[in-house]
Amino acid sequence: MLSARLLTRRSVAIAIIVGTLVGALLIASRRLDEFCPAGDYCDALVGMRHKVPASNSENVSVVESDPHHQEQERPLETPVAQPAADPTCENFPDTSNILLVMKTGASEAYSKVPTQVLTNLRCLPEYFIFSDMDQHVAGVHIHDSLDTVLPEVKNSSSDFKLYFRQQKCAADQESCDKYADTAAEGWALDKYKNIHIAEKAYNRRPGYDWYLFVDADTYVLWPTMVEWLKQFDPTDPHYLGSVAYLGNTPFGHGGSGYLVSQAAMHDFFHGKTNVANRWDSETTGECCGDLMFSVALKEETGVGVNNTWPTINGEKPFTLAYGSSQWCHPITTMHHIGSEEVSEFHAFEQSRNFSSPMRIKDIYHQFVEPRLKPFRADWDNMSDDWMYVSKELYSHLEEWQRDRVKQKQLSKTEEKAHLNSASCREACENHDDCFQWKYEEQICSFAASFKHGRPAKPSTKMAERTLSGWNVNKIKAWVIEHDDCGEIVWPNLE
Repeated sequence: MLSARLLTRRSVAIAIIVGTLVGALLIASRRLDEFCPAGDYCDALVGMRHKVPASNSENVSVVESDPHHQEQERPLETPVAQPAADPTCENFPDTSNILLVMKTGASEAYSKVPTQVLTNLRCLPEYFIFSDMDQHVAGVHIHDSLDTVLPEVKNSSSDFKLYFRQQKCAADQESCDKYADTAAEGWALDKYKNIHIAEKAYNRRPGYDWYLFVDADTYVLWPTMVEWLKQFDPTDPHYLGSVAYLGNTPFGHGGSGYLVSQAAMHDFFHGKTNVANRWDSETTGECCGDLMFSVALKEETGVGVNNTWPTINGEKPFTLAYGSSQWCHPITTMHHIGSEEVSEFHAFEQSRNFSSPMRIKDIYHQFVEPRLKPFRADWDNMSDDWMYVSKELYSHLEEWQRDRVKQKQLSKTEEKAHLNSASCREACENHDDCFQWKYEEQICSFAASFKHGRPAKPSTKMAERTLSGWNVNKIKAWVIEHDDCGEIVWPNLE
């Protein structure tokens, strides 16, 4: 039998060893916590320390999951901008009172969203992207805008053919869409999104001053947008856009983007449920989601669209018309802008340190002026203000073309303008209002503003080629005369 003195010594030794091990574990847990505060492999050790309540710990409330909680009331995951230390965002304006809500489709998301995330959306504190399918693209959660459309509408309309095929796709979407007309199917599906997107965005983030709705091929000039919105009171109901018409119904063109104030969104959705569902069936018989948004907003709130073109604009650097009607105006959005153009324009804004305002003339100097030349073959400079054709060809023109053919009080050069490209060019040079010309299919077209345009389909047959020219000297003289714009003039509300 061991003596009592020996047992006491052994107990003390064991106590020292145990105490040393416990101390080492606590120290290790603190160190591990620095490296893996939320890691799966650290929970066992870190949890030993975290389960011990600290006397000075903060009060933390935990919300239990409620299986009956409506989906639309849960906050959506939202991508967060890069840290303030990101040099890209150093001079970026404060957009914290504006929620950008972007609309896309699963068939185009991978080609458009990544560039937007890396450039135009990079410095935003928060934004939503909605589509016709739940996806993760470039680390961003893209949300299904159509999951709340009435089941009877989804199941009875052929418009949802693409929607259901996407959900069943057993590979990548591009492969599943290979033999389908996704452009037509996507257009048919797109019209159901706008009202549902607006309702979802407001239900999740009801506290913003402004809600800006754009497409994935829309570029937002944020410094100018922020300055412009300072001119308005968001507690007044506003719906601002570039107005288009279907019949006699005006609406804010979705691709150009449209803005809705806090007051208008509140009247549209606050305290109501399933607002968008009231319009699902009616949307089936209409063409466009931006039209339906305007109709629904007008009926629910009485708020109609205010035309703020050209500040909200549906063109881009190479298709903008540079002339007296737009030259000095500030611009906040552009449309149909591809990923390469988004990247280039974002770099341009960075080179300006995100200064404001951006006027349309600034875009001309950066993107069009360096490319200006007298002539381009296989090129469409989009001249169509007025036209010259032979009498024989006139009856074969489309109605909009016939409306633009000049037939009276023609000068000698105008009488011959339709004969060939050389005669078309000469007539333009001798016309006081002509800045550029285009000759295509025996039609000579003039423009009273200047555009860069886009490539046309090439041909080996001269009669089928599109030829474009610019009166470079006249354009340069006009630019010098009009380049001093003075104080900024924002668009007036109707």
